[in-house]
Amino acid sequence: MIKLDIENSRWALALFLERKVLVFSFLRKTFLALSLVLLLGFILNNSVFYSPLISNSKLLGFLILSLIVLTSSGYVEFFYRSCLLSKDSQVPLELVLKNFESYNLADFLDYDLAKIILKSQKFNLGKRRRPLDTSLILYSLLYTPAFKFVALRLALDLKELDAKLREHLASHIPKLSLDFPIFSPDLVEALRTSFAIALKKGKKLVSIEDFISALPKHNQFFKEFLIEKEIKEEHLENLCYLRERILRIKEKRSRFWEEESLALFGSIGRDLASAYTITLDQYGIDLTKQSLRYTEFDLIGHEPELEELERSLNRTINNNVILVGRPGSGRKRIVLYFARMSYFGRLKQENLNYKRVVLLNLPSLIAQVEDIETAEVVLDKIFKEVAKANNVILVIDNFHEYVSSVQKPGVLNIAGLLSSYLSRADFQVIALTTFAGFHSEIEKRPALLNYFTKIEVRELEPPEVLRVLEDWLPIFEAKYRKVITYQALTRVVENAQKYLPDTAFPKKAIDLLDQVMVYSASLPQHPFVTPEDVDYVTTQLTEIPVGKIKEKERELLLNLEKVLHQRIIDQEEAIKEISEALRRARTEITIRKGPIGTFLFLGPTGVGKTETCKALAEVYFGSEERMIRIDMSEFQKVDDIPRLIGGKGMDGILTTQVRENPFSLVLLDEIEKAHPNILNLFLQILDEGYVTDGYGRKVNFKNTIIIGTSNAGAEIIWEDVRQDKKLDLIKEDLFAYLFKKGLFRPEFLNRFDAVIVYKPLEKHHLLEIAKLMFKRLAENLKKQEIELFVSPKALEKVVELGYNPAFGAREMRRVIQDKVENLLAVALLEGKIKRGDKVLVEIDLAGNFELKKQIPRYILENTKQTFTLT
Repeated sequence: MIKLDIENSRWALALFLERKVLVFSFLRKTFLALSLVLLLGFILNNSVFYSPLISNSKLLGFLILSLIVLTSSGYVEFFYRSCLLSKDSQVPLELVLKNFESYNLADFLDYDLAKIILKSQKFNLGKRRRPLDTSLILYSLLYTPAFKFVALRLALDLKELDAKLREHLASHIPKLSLDFPIFSPDLVEALRTSFAIALKKGKKLVSIEDFISALPKHNQFFKEFLIEKEIKEEHLENLCYLRERILRIKEKRSRFWEEESLALFGSIGRDLASAYTITLDQYGIDLTKQSLRYTEFDLIGHEPELEELERSLNRTINNNVILVGRPGSGRKRIVLYFARMSYFGRLKQENLNYKRVVLLNLPSLIAQVEDIETAEVVLDKIFKEVAKANNVILVIDNFHEYVSSVQKPGVLNIAGLLSSYLSRADFQVIALTTFAGFHSEIEKRPALLNYFTKIEVRELEPPEVLRVLEDWLPIFEAKYRKVITYQALTRVVENAQKYLPDTAFPKKAIDLLDQVMVYSASLPQHPFVTPEDVDYVTTQLTEIPVGKIKEKERELLLNLEKVLHQRIIDQEEAIKEISEALRRARTEITIRKGPIGTFLFLGPTGVGKTETCKALAEVYFGSEERMIRIDMSEFQKVDDIPRLIGGKGMDGILTTQVRENPFSLVLLDEIEKAHPNILNLFLQILDEGYVTDGYGRKVNFKNTIIIGTSNAGAEIIWEDVRQDKKLDLIKEDLFAYLFKKGLFRPEFLNRFDAVIVYKPLEKHHLLEIAKLMFKRLAENLKKQEIELFVSPKALEKVVELGYNPAFGAREMRRVIQDKVENLLAVALLEGKIKRGDKVLVEIDLAGNFELKKQIPRYILENTKQTFTLT
C-alpha cells in the first residue's frame, strides 16, 4: 500500500501558513498604496503651490511606519514563496519509482498538486467514505488554471464535463466494507505514471500537469469522454508540456535583471567593442540583433546540425560552412539560433562566442550600385572589413546564385573575389543553398567547395514541427485574436505533410497555419480555429477533398458501382475493385505510401478500358479534365526519360502535369510499348507515391489514381472466352503469355492494387453502349434546345453496322458519327431542324437512317427509348 500523507509531509508548514500569508499579502498591497499616497503628500507639502494640512515630521513618521509594515509583510510573503514553496526534493524520482511504497509520495508532489489531493481527501471524508480515486481528484482539478488551460486549447466545455463527472460519481459509489482501501488501484497507477512522466521531463517534483497527462491512461470515464470529443491522449500530454514551457518563459521574462531580458534593450559597451564596419553595416543585416527578438524560440530538431556547425567553424583552416537543405527546412533558423547563443556566450566552442553574425544583402548591393565593376569594388571593401574586424561571421543566402558559371542579368558572380579571402583564418562564411543549387552550380567548382564543410539540414519530423508551431501560437493568436485548438494545430501538421509536398517542414506548416488564421478571421462568430477550418483551407489550396466525408460524397462512395455503371456496360470485376479501393483510400482504413489506387487494365481494344478512366475522373475527381493521359508508345527509348520526368532545361510531360494537378487520374495508355527502363521508374511511383524529377524535386503522386491500359495478349483473352473459361483461368493464361513474351515483369505487375481483365463485349452489351452514346449526343443537342429520340430499329441498326468483335464498341462510335451526326449537322445547316424541335432518328424502308419531326406516341411514352435530359 502506498503512503500519501499530505498533512505530515514537507508541505505541512506551507499549508498551515497559507491563509496567514494571504493576510500578509493583503497588508503588503495596502501599505504599498498607502506609502505612495504618503510620499505624494510629502512632496506636495514642500511645494510652493500647496498649503500643508499636516506637518512634515508627522507625515514622514507615518511614511516610515508604512514602509516598515510593507517591508515586513513583503519579507514574510517572500520567505513563504521562496523557502517553503520552492524547495526541491533531494531524493531522485527514479529512486522513488523503484521503491514506490517506501516513501511518503506527498513529499515528491509540488505544492499545487498536494493541495488538490488534500482537497479531494477532505471532500471524500466529508461525504460518504469510499476509496480516493482518480475521478474524485479529476473533480477537484476541473477549475484549476492548469486544467482550464488544457480545456480551452481542446475546446472542451467545462460545465458539460462537470455535469457528466457529477453524474458518474453519483452512479459509481462502491459498496461499503470494513476493509476497503484508502486509495483505489487506479489512483495508485495514475500516480506511478505521473511520476514516470515527471522523470522523463527531468523534473524533481510531480506537478498537476504530469497528473493530468496520466489521468486518461487510468480513468475510464475521462478516457471515454476524450474519445467522444475526438481528442487523443497525446494531445492532452503535449498541452500539459506546453503549459509548463509557457510558465517557464513567463518566469524568465519576469526576471528583468537577467542577461537575456536586458539584452533586448541593446548593449552600448558591446557595440563600442565591435570593429568599425561601415560598408558591411550599409549592405548587411545583423542576424545577431534579429535573433534577440525570438529569444522564446527553441532550436527544435536541428541540434546535430548546430553542433556540426560549431565544430566546423572552430577549425583552424577551411573554417567555412555551407548549409544545404530544402527551402523552408530551417537553415536560417539554425543560423539565428547560433547567433543568439554566440551573443550570450553559450556555445560549446568558446572561440565562437561573442561573434557578430551578419547576412550580406547582395540583392540590395546590386540594386544600389551603377554597374558590376562598382559592385565588385564595394564587395571587396566589405570583405576587407570582415577580415579586419576578426569578430564577424558573414552569411550568404542563395549562395549558388552568386557562384554560377552562367552569367545572369542582375546577378553578381562573387566566386573569384570570395576565393581570395576564404583561405584566411580571420574570414569566415556560412553559405546557404538548396540541394538543386548545390548539385547544379557549387559541385562544379571543386576549388571553391574545398574551402567549405558541407552540412545537410534535414527536414523536421511531424512531432518536431508540432513543437515549432507551438512557439508560433502566441504570435498568431495575438495578431488574429483567435484561439487555436490543439486539434487544429495537429491537423495543420497532418495536412501539410500529406497534401503540400513541394515545400519542406516546418515552413509549409507555418504557412498553412497562417492561411488558416486569415480564413478564420473572416468568421468572427467563431472564437476557435478548428480542424474543419484547416481542412477547408487545405481543400481550397489543393482542390483535394480533405477532412470528414460530406453526405454527398458519402452517398457517391457507397453507390460508386451504380454510378460508374451508368457509363460502363458489363465489366463487373473492374468496377467492383476500383470502387472498393476508393472507399478504402477515402476512409483511410489502411495507411498507404503510394497513390489512392493503382490498376492495370488488360483487354481487347474498344471494351471500355479508357471509358472507365474517363468515367472515374468525372465521378471521383469532378471532371474528365482531371485525367492526365500519357501515350506510353511515345517513350520506347531510354533517351525519352527526360521528356517524361524532366531534365536539364526541360520540364517532364508527366511530372509537370502532376505537380500542377496533384488530385487527378493518371492514364498510362498502351503501357506495354514503353521501354523497360521507363517502366522501372513507375516501380517507385506505384510503391512510394513519388518520383524525383529532372530538377531534383520530389513529385507527389499520393493523391492520384494511376491506371495503365494495355491490349497485349488480347488474342489469349479471345481464345479463352471462346472456350468458355472462367476469369481466373483467363488471368493465369494471360499472365503466362505476358511473362513469356517479356512484356511485363512479375515485380511490376505486383505493384498494382489489381490487374483487371476486360472481357470482349457481346452484341447485347453493344445495344446498351449505343444507348449511352446517343444519350451523350442528346445532351449536346439539349444545349441548343433540341430534343433527340431514337427508335429501337435505329439502335439495332447501329449495333448491326458497328458490331466488330476485334474493335469492340469503337466501330459503333464511327457508325453514329457517319450515319447520324452527319445527318444532324446537314439538317441544322439547312434549317430543317431548329431550336425547340423534337427529332427522331429512324430507319426508312431502304434501311437508311433518316430524321423525322413526328414522334410516334409509343416512343414518347416509353421513357427508356428517349434520350432527352430529365
